[in-house]
Amino acid sequence: MFPYRNDVRKILIPYLQQLTSEQWQANAYHNSISWVIDHMAQTEDYWVFQVGLKQNSRILDDQDPLTNYIHIREETDKVLYSLQKEEWAQFVDVPDFSDGWQPPSEPTMQWLFHHVYSHEAYHAGQVGVIARLNGFGGPLF
Repeated sequence: MFPYRNDVRKILIPYLQQLTSEQWQANAYHNSISWVIDHMAQTEDYWVFQVGLKQNSRILDDQDPLTNYIHIREETDKVLYSLQKEEWAQFVDVPDFSDGWQPPSEPTMQWLFHHVYSHEAYHAGQVGVIARLNGFGGPLF
């Protein structure tokens, strides 16, 4: 399942590794690249571990956003590889959000992983926009 899940990361991680600390924090846009990468890691952790599996967070305390971004995918991949065919259709109890957001389709484990990966793709594009608004090149995708 989801063989494309790390395609964005093959371009994004090397790009992020070459950024200066100033570029990580530049904020011509209302969020910095650092904030977006932290958000992506936190969101993946929240949906997979806290919502999907009803477990504690896997985010590493006192680590930079890139370290957590890489780490959480390693943890998520362990879950992905361990799920049995029948578990993909298992329903996920999605919490009530204060803004009233509801999943657009039936929230199963398969939906949850698709949600996480499409969320990442959206924000990877946002990293490129933020870079260009701050006057430096973005990732090449």
